[in-house]
Amino acid sequence: MGEKIVKVLLLLLLAINSAVDWRKREISLISLEVFGVIGIGLNLWLGYQSFMEAAGGVGIGLVLLAAAFFTKEAIGFGDGLLICVTGIYLGFWENMSLLFMGALCCGLILSIGVLAGRVKMAARVPLIPFLLLAFIGRMIL
Repeated sequence: MGEKIVKVLLLLLLAINSAVDWRKREISLISLEVFGVIGIGLNLWLGYQSFMEAAGGVGIGLVLLAAAFFTKEAIGFGDGLLICVTGIYLGFWENMSLLFMGALCCGLILSIGVLAGRVKMAARVPLIPFLLLAFIGRMIL
């Protein structure tokens, strides 16, 4: 039961922010706050992972925030914040897997777009829709 709740909440979080990221090139901070608080409460209530596992998941997002700072937002701050929130739900290894699969989807799809002449090499592309695609793929498989 708890695993299904977590998956539905993550799907909702990624779907909302995918739409916002695609249209406006930004992340909804209100949704991150709401889903972050819900994730912490859910984790405390259901106890489905240890504090260290959740902290490790959040740590991945903190690394992305540092990368955003040092690269002058080659990776957006919003992406780092969203990965922090997904880390609350998923923990370290599953969050790392989500980020890896999202980056892999992004790389494959954009490579095809570049080869087809639809995407320019210097184009800035939102990451969250690819994370949503990776999460849906993980749920199906």
